[in-house]
Amino acid sequence: MRSKRAIGGMVLRALSMGLGVMIVLPVVLALGALAVGHLAGGCGPGSSGGCEMGAAGLALYAAIPSFVLGAGWSVFRDLRKR
Repeated sequence: MRSKRAIGGMVLRALSMGLGVMIVLPVVLALGALAVGHLAGGCGPGSSGGCEMGAAGLALYAAIPSFVLGAGWSVFRDLRKR
């Protein structure tokens, strides 16, 4: 049986990993979408701004799944250690 301290540490690690992934992954996805759009030639000066809004939407839509992914990965890793 796990002690309360071990479970509390696991929860804190899951929260911190989830928040970290929630910040990093959407930023990387948005920058990647902008890079692909600009390299493809569909975005840039003279465009309506749809690429930028699409990248921002992608980042917003990816925030919650990124948190779940990071927290789940942390819990999985902690359970595999024990």
